[in-house]
Amino acid sequence: MTSKIKTNLLLSFAAMVGLVIGYLNPVASQALLSALGMMVGIGMFFLFRISNKKAGFDYTESWVYLLLRMLLFFVIGAALGGMVPYYQMIMETQQK
Repeated sequence: MTSKIKTNLLLSFAAMVGLVIGYLNPVASQALLSALGMMVGIGMFFLFRISNKKAGFDYTESWVYLLLRMLLFFVIGAALGGMVPYYQMIMETQQK
């Protein structure tokens, strides 16, 4: 199994976990999304800043980069999963 396949499996797993958590508890996941999104953004900022200062530093091989991408995929999955119950509730109220 190549490292690209392993990385894609980890990212898919993070997105699926976010999707399930967002669907099961949309209120809590929506409350966490902004904080997690800010952490990912700040982490990426510092990671890219370090990579710009060090000429030979490849940030894509870093475990921090993989962790930040997994958090980003978790946020995306939780946002999508959290929208499903709200969408169902809107559709129910429109049918009444």
